[in-house]
Amino acid sequence: MTSEEDIKKIREMMTFLVKQKTAENIKKFNATEKKIYSMTGIKGQTEIVKSLKVAPNTVSNFWKKLEEVGILIKDGKGYRKVI
Repeated sequence: MTSEEDIKKIREMMTFLVKQKTAENIKKFNATEKKIYSMTGIKGQTEIVKSLKVAPNTVSNFWKKLEEVGILIKDGKGYRKVI
């Protein structure tokens, strides 16, 4: 049987691995994508579009791409970071 301590260690290891993989992916982003990612979960699509002066499709397509690789999770009408 798995103890609470074991579960805690597994969570810590999984969190570390997800953060590491996310960091690897972020390095591949261009400057605009990095800004979109940094604003995700803090600001909505409309605010990001206005702030960065990009098309709404730029943001939504990027979010869909990140959802496909497991970096974002669809949360209602928007997206949130996995970690």
